[in-house]
Amino acid sequence: MSPAIPPAAPPAGPDTQPSSAGFREVELKLHAAPADLARVTALPAMLALADGPPVTQRLRTAYFDTPDLRLAANGVALRVRQEGDRFVQTLKTVNSASPGDSAAVAVRREWDWPVAGEAVERGLLADPAVAGLVPAAALDALDCLFVTDFRRTTLLLRPDPLTAVELAVDDGGIYAGGRSLPLSEVELELKAGKVASLFDLALTLQNAVPMRIGTESKAEAGLRLVTGRAPGPVEAEALGLSPLTTVAEAYRHILRQALRQFLANEACALGGADVEGLHRMRIALRRLRIAHRIFAPLVASPEADRLVEESRALAKRLGPARGWDVLMSGALDPLLADPKGLPGISREALERLAALARTAGAGPAREAMAAILAPGCTTMVLALAAWLEHGRWVSEAEGDRRAALAAPVSTLAGGWLSARLAKLGKAARLPEDAKARDKLRRRLRTLRYTADFFRGLYPEAAALPFFAVLEPLQAALDAEQDAITGARMLGGLKGADPQAVAAVAAWIDRQSEKRRKALPDLWKRFRAVPPFWS
Repeated sequence: MSPAIPPAAPPAGPDTQPSSAGFREVELKLHAAPADLARVTALPAMLALADGPPVTQRLRTAYFDTPDLRLAANGVALRVRQEGDRFVQTLKTVNSASPGDSAAVAVRREWDWPVAGEAVERGLLADPAVAGLVPAAALDALDCLFVTDFRRTTLLLRPDPLTAVELAVDDGGIYAGGRSLPLSEVELELKAGKVASLFDLALTLQNAVPMRIGTESKAEAGLRLVTGRAPGPVEAEALGLSPLTTVAEAYRHILRQALRQFLANEACALGGADVEGLHRMRIALRRLRIAHRIFAPLVASPEADRLVEESRALAKRLGPARGWDVLMSGALDPLLADPKGLPGISREALERLAALARTAGAGPAREAMAAILAPGCTTMVLALAAWLEHGRWVSEAEGDRRAALAAPVSTLAGGWLSARLAKLGKAARLPEDAKARDKLRRRLRTLRYTADFFRGLYPEAAALPFFAVLEPLQAALDAEQDAITGARMLGGLKGADPQAVAAVAAWIDRQSEKRRKALPDLWKRFRAVPPFWS
């Protein structure tokens, strides 16, 4: 199967001796409007750092996998790229970010071999250097699933004598059968130096040409085109703290993870098909704020305080859309699917109410999308990541603060956790007042995220019982608050049938009552489990 794209130029005879030495690719990707691409390599700020003039070439790349995508399932992408009159076969890891990687930066392993043409040379994949990455059973089933074809303009940038970054501007498309996706990307690949340099350059570009951070490789975008699958929500990855992790390392690691989760869920949120994408973005920002609040006295950075406060403002712009999503997915959509839960209310009345709710939620949804797409969102993430990676908050710290940042985080984590547990109070029973219950819910959420940050410092067998009782309690309180919010939003719908509003609100309350009855037992079980950090 060959995707329909312009034909490649005829090959010359390359050296076909394989070279299986793998290398580490460190890259930051940005998406720009096609009309802005030509400006990037012509920016005076870039030309002033360039080691030579821009170079432009056409790159055609065929991507291979089995029909059931066994390579993708194994976390690798296989391609053959034509660069002028030579062909290079490449095996690359996909989504291989480890807990130590910087937010927004993809770190992948890559193996290259010169080959004779666009067809895959399967024998090269038996190389011991890549053993296990390509299942042997997949070799005979490999086929070209999609092709990228684009013009790449590159500049080698040298911000300082120890740093080299390749700036690549890609303009073209991804093609699979009769379908296509545009490619309009700017890539910054670190050849030598520190990762912080990528963020500095990205910020310089962002100030001149508004862009968005990209987390999806060309291989992943191509597979999405082939399968037609919409991007789904992404859970936060497990934190890799250990008893040897210092306070500074823990802070950097937790913030990196929060920024990565925020970016990883952007495509799902913008797609609009799954409400969880937007919810996970808000969770990521909340985790970032909670972590910063814990460490802020030791970090002592007004710049970080300002950037984290910007993230709070962004989260507020995402919140209203989430409320309408919950009302639709948690009440109105289930009732439309099975109206028997509302005796006496016609389907037409319910559909009118749902239509009003969708209309009311459209504005907040547009506001949320605009907030995510706004240049300020990208600038905030890049600026916070740059500040984090430069690490002057560590290297320039003095005296007691420097010693505290260098100490094992395990010496402080227990005290931090105990302080958050103490904020819950010692009440044996849950408060009856709705506002007091919501305050408790928020404090439980802070405790849960804090416990999640530091659970790797303690035996997992001790942590599991604590999370086993905390998570359902928090979920029940969250659901109860969602019900209160949903009923209030229904009541504010202008032009709604009062009888339909009352019926749906009563249905929501009945669902909430089931959760309320379970809460005392959940609270009792939570109070009975000893803290795993004690």
